[in-house]
Amino acid sequence: MNQTYRNISLVIEIRNSIEFIKRGLGEIQKITGSNDFYHPALQFLSSGFERLFKTMLCLSFKEKNNRLPSYKELLNGKNGHDIISLKSEIEEICIPVNRTFASMDYDIITKDKIINNICKTLSEYGQKSRYFNLDAVLGKEQEFDAIKAWEKIETKVLKDHFGEKVFYDQLQNPKKLDSLYEKSNELIISRIELFVRAVTRQFIFGNFSEDSKTFLFEIQTFSDIEDSNIGKIDYRF
Repeated sequence: MNQTYRNISLVIEIRNSIEFIKRGLGEIQKITGSNDFYHPALQFLSSGFERLFKTMLCLSFKEKNNRLPSYKELLNGKNGHDIISLKSEIEEICIPVNRTFASMDYDIITKDKIINNICKTLSEYGQKSRYFNLDAVLGKEQEFDAIKAWEKIETKVLKDHFGEKVFYDQLQNPKKLDSLYEKSNELIISRIELFVRAVTRQFIFGNFSEDSKTFLFEIQTFSDIEDSNIGKIDYRF
Protein backbone atom coordinates (compact mmCIF):
# COMPACT_ATOMS: atom_id res chain seq x y z
CA MET A 1 0.00 0.00 0.00
CA ASN A 2 1.16 3.55 -0.74
CA GLN A 3 3.17 4.85 2.25
CA THR A 4 1.84 8.38 1.91
CA TYR A 5 -1.70 7.05 2.18
CA ARG A 6 -0.75 5.02 5.27
CA ASN A 7 0.76 8.09 6.93
CA ILE A 8 -2.33 10.18 6.14
CA SER A 9 -4.53 7.42 7.54
CA LEU A 10 -2.52 7.54 10.77
CA VAL A 11 -3.30 11.24 11.16
CA ILE A 12 -6.99 10.57 10.57
CA GLU A 13 -7.01 7.67 13.04
CA ILE A 14 -5.45 9.76 15.81
CA ARG A 15 -8.03 12.48 15.15
CA ASN A 16 -10.80 9.86 15.17
CA SER A 17 -9.61 8.43 18.49
CA ILE A 18 -9.93 11.83 20.13
CA GLU A 19 -13.38 12.36 18.61
CA PHE A 20 -14.58 8.96 19.84
CA ILE A 21 -13.39 9.76 23.37
CA LYS A 22 -15.09 13.16 23.29
CA ARG A 23 -18.33 11.54 22.16
CA GLY A 24 -18.03 8.95 24.89
CA LEU A 25 -17.62 11.63 27.55
CA GLY A 26 -20.64 13.42 26.13
CA GLU A 27 -22.70 10.24 26.46
CA ILE A 28 -21.60 9.87 30.09
CA GLN A 29 -22.90 13.38 30.72
CA LYS A 30 -26.32 12.28 29.45
CA ILE A 31 -26.67 9.56 32.09
CA THR A 32 -29.31 10.40 34.70
CA GLY A 33 -31.69 8.63 37.01
CA SER A 34 -34.11 8.29 34.09
CA ASN A 35 -31.53 7.54 31.38
CA ASP A 36 -29.37 4.48 32.04
CA PHE A 37 -28.48 3.78 28.40
CA TYR A 38 -24.73 3.25 28.87
CA HIS A 39 -24.01 1.53 25.57
CA PRO A 40 -23.11 4.64 23.53
CA ALA A 41 -20.63 5.79 26.19
CA LEU A 42 -19.00 2.37 26.39
CA GLN A 43 -18.98 1.96 22.62
CA PHE A 44 -17.39 5.33 21.94
CA LEU A 45 -14.85 5.14 24.76
CA SER A 46 -13.75 1.59 23.99
CA SER A 47 -13.23 2.49 20.35
CA GLY A 48 -11.44 5.73 21.23
CA PHE A 49 -9.05 4.13 23.70
CA GLU A 50 -8.32 1.23 21.36
CA ARG A 51 -7.57 3.54 18.43
CA LEU A 52 -5.40 5.91 20.47
CA PHE A 53 -3.35 3.07 21.97
CA LYS A 54 -2.89 1.33 18.62
CA THR A 55 -1.75 4.51 16.86
CA MET A 56 0.83 5.10 19.59
CA LEU A 57 2.10 1.54 19.16
CA CYS A 58 2.28 2.09 15.40
CA LEU A 59 4.38 5.21 15.95
CA SER A 60 6.61 3.38 18.42
CA PHE A 61 7.12 0.54 15.93
CA LYS A 62 7.97 3.07 13.22
CA GLU A 63 10.52 4.73 15.52
CA LYS A 64 12.33 1.41 15.94
CA ASN A 65 11.92 -0.01 12.43
CA ASN A 66 11.63 3.07 10.21
CA ARG A 67 8.31 1.84 8.86
CA LEU A 68 4.74 1.28 9.99
CA PRO A 69 3.82 -2.23 11.19
CA SER A 70 1.61 -4.77 9.52
CA TYR A 71 -1.56 -5.95 11.25
CA LYS A 72 0.20 -9.12 12.39
CA GLU A 73 3.19 -7.21 13.72
CA LEU A 74 1.04 -4.80 15.68
CA LEU A 75 -1.13 -7.38 17.43
CA ASN A 76 1.29 -10.33 17.56
CA GLY A 77 -1.57 -12.81 17.88
CA LYS A 78 -3.45 -10.86 20.54
CA ASN A 79 -7.12 -9.85 20.50
CA GLY A 80 -7.26 -6.45 18.82
CA HIS A 81 -10.02 -5.25 21.15
CA ASP A 82 -8.13 -6.12 24.34
CA ILE A 83 -7.70 -2.64 25.79
CA ILE A 84 -6.03 -3.95 28.94
CA SER A 85 -3.32 -5.62 26.85
CA LEU A 86 -2.92 -2.52 24.69
CA LYS A 87 -2.68 -0.32 27.79
CA SER A 88 0.07 -2.50 29.24
CA GLU A 89 2.03 -2.05 26.01
CA ILE A 90 1.45 1.70 26.16
CA GLU A 91 2.80 1.80 29.70
CA GLU A 92 6.05 0.29 28.43
CA ILE A 93 6.64 3.10 25.93
CA CYS A 94 5.59 5.97 28.21
CA ILE A 95 8.06 7.77 30.47
CA PRO A 96 7.77 10.07 33.50
CA VAL A 97 7.64 13.67 32.25
CA ASN A 98 10.19 15.93 33.91
CA ARG A 99 7.87 18.93 34.02
CA THR A 100 6.25 20.27 37.18
CA PHE A 101 2.81 20.51 35.58
CA ALA A 102 3.00 16.91 34.35
CA SER A 103 4.78 15.30 37.28
CA MET A 104 1.81 13.03 38.10
CA ASP A 105 1.14 11.93 34.52
CA TYR A 106 3.08 8.68 34.64
CA ASP A 107 1.34 7.52 37.82
CA ILE A 108 -2.05 8.28 36.26
CA ILE A 109 -1.13 6.20 33.22
CA THR A 110 0.33 3.26 35.13
CA LYS A 111 -1.15 3.13 38.64
CA ASP A 112 -4.60 4.72 38.77
CA LYS A 113 -7.04 2.05 40.00
CA ILE A 114 -10.16 3.79 38.68
CA ILE A 115 -8.61 4.08 35.23
CA ASN A 116 -7.62 0.42 35.33
CA ASN A 117 -11.22 -0.52 36.22
CA ILE A 118 -12.52 1.69 33.42
CA CYS A 119 -10.10 0.10 30.93
CA LYS A 120 -11.05 -3.40 32.10
CA THR A 121 -14.73 -2.59 31.62
CA LEU A 122 -14.13 -1.07 28.17
CA SER A 123 -11.93 -4.01 27.22
CA GLU A 124 -14.56 -6.57 28.14
CA TYR A 125 -17.24 -4.50 26.45
CA GLY A 126 -15.23 -4.25 23.23
CA GLN A 127 -14.41 -7.95 23.15
CA LYS A 128 -17.72 -9.56 24.11
CA SER A 129 -19.99 -7.68 26.54
CA ARG A 130 -21.53 -5.53 23.78
CA TYR A 131 -23.94 -8.42 23.15
CA PHE A 132 -24.57 -9.36 26.79
CA ASN A 133 -28.37 -9.40 26.46
CA LEU A 134 -28.37 -10.91 22.98
CA ASP A 135 -26.15 -13.68 24.33
CA ALA A 136 -28.78 -14.32 26.99
CA VAL A 137 -31.45 -14.53 24.29
CA LEU A 138 -29.34 -17.07 22.41
CA GLY A 139 -28.58 -19.09 25.51
CA LYS A 140 -24.86 -18.27 25.44
CA GLU A 141 -22.94 -18.14 28.72
CA GLN A 142 -22.54 -14.54 29.95
CA GLU A 143 -19.14 -13.85 31.47
CA PHE A 144 -19.05 -10.11 32.11
CA ASP A 145 -21.76 -7.47 32.49
CA ALA A 146 -20.10 -4.19 31.48
CA ILE A 147 -23.11 -2.12 32.57
CA LYS A 148 -22.99 -3.48 36.12
CA ALA A 149 -19.21 -3.02 36.14
CA TRP A 150 -19.65 0.63 35.13
CA GLU A 151 -22.26 1.13 37.85
CA LYS A 152 -19.75 -0.22 40.37
CA ILE A 153 -17.26 2.39 39.18
CA GLU A 154 -19.92 5.07 39.72
CA THR A 155 -20.50 3.82 43.25
CA LYS A 156 -16.78 3.66 43.97
CA VAL A 157 -16.05 7.25 42.93
CA LEU A 158 -19.05 8.52 44.90
CA LYS A 159 -18.02 6.66 48.05
CA ASP A 160 -14.49 8.02 47.69
CA HIS A 161 -15.86 11.52 47.22
CA PHE A 162 -18.55 11.67 49.90
CA GLY A 163 -17.56 8.88 52.27
CA GLU A 164 -19.76 5.80 52.64
CA LYS A 165 -22.17 7.20 55.24
CA VAL A 166 -22.97 10.41 53.34
CA PHE A 167 -23.22 8.47 50.08
CA TYR A 168 -25.74 5.97 51.45
CA ASP A 169 -27.69 8.74 53.18
CA GLN A 170 -28.04 10.57 49.87
CA LEU A 171 -28.86 7.36 48.04
CA GLN A 172 -31.87 6.89 50.31
CA ASN A 173 -33.28 10.25 49.17
CA PRO A 174 -34.99 10.05 45.74
CA LYS A 175 -34.57 13.81 45.32
CA LYS A 176 -30.80 13.36 45.42
CA LEU A 177 -30.64 10.73 42.65
CA ASP A 178 -30.01 13.05 39.72
CA SER A 179 -27.40 15.05 41.63
CA LEU A 180 -25.62 11.78 42.49
CA TYR A 181 -25.52 10.80 38.82
CA GLU A 182 -24.29 14.28 37.92
CA LYS A 183 -21.50 14.04 40.47
CA SER A 184 -20.45 10.50 39.48
CA ASN A 185 -20.41 11.56 35.82
CA GLU A 186 -18.21 14.53 36.69
CA LEU A 187 -15.81 12.43 38.77
CA ILE A 188 -15.44 9.71 36.12
CA ILE A 189 -15.02 12.22 33.31
CA SER A 190 -12.41 14.11 35.35
CA ARG A 191 -10.40 10.92 35.81
CA ILE A 192 -10.63 10.04 32.11
CA GLU A 193 -9.60 13.57 31.14
CA LEU A 194 -6.55 13.37 33.41
CA PHE A 195 -5.64 9.99 31.93
CA VAL A 196 -6.08 10.98 28.29
CA ARG A 197 -4.26 14.27 28.95
CA ALA A 198 -1.35 12.31 30.43
CA VAL A 199 -1.28 9.91 27.46
CA THR A 200 -1.47 12.66 24.84
CA ARG A 201 1.23 14.66 26.61
CA GLN A 202 3.51 11.73 25.78
CA PHE A 203 3.17 12.82 22.15
CA ILE A 204 4.78 16.11 23.18
CA PHE A 205 7.16 15.27 26.01
CA GLY A 206 7.66 11.51 25.64
CA ASN A 207 10.29 9.64 23.65
CA PHE A 208 8.30 6.84 22.02
CA SER A 209 8.35 8.56 18.63
CA GLU A 210 10.07 11.52 16.98
CA ASP A 211 7.06 11.84 14.66
CA SER A 212 4.57 12.11 17.54
CA LYS A 213 5.13 15.86 17.88
CA THR A 214 3.65 16.38 14.41
CA PHE A 215 0.20 15.41 15.74
CA LEU A 216 -0.19 18.31 18.19
CA PHE A 217 -3.27 19.66 16.42
CA GLU A 218 -5.04 16.28 16.56
CA ILE A 219 -4.47 15.76 20.30
CA GLN A 220 -4.82 19.29 21.67
CA THR A 221 -8.41 18.75 22.87
CA PHE A 222 -6.97 16.75 25.77
CA SER A 223 -3.26 17.56 25.87
CA ASP A 224 -4.05 21.25 26.45
CA ILE A 225 -6.76 20.94 29.11
CA GLU A 226 -6.01 23.27 32.01
CA ASP A 227 -6.40 21.93 35.54
CA SER A 228 -9.12 24.50 36.17
CA ASN A 229 -11.23 22.99 33.35
CA ILE A 230 -10.99 19.34 34.39
CA GLY A 231 -14.51 17.97 34.84
CA LYS A 232 -16.14 21.19 33.62
CA ILE A 233 -16.20 20.79 29.83
CA ASP A 234 -19.53 20.00 28.19
CA TYR A 235 -18.93 17.30 25.57
CA ARG A 236 -22.56 16.84 24.60
CA PHE A 237 -23.38 17.46 20.94
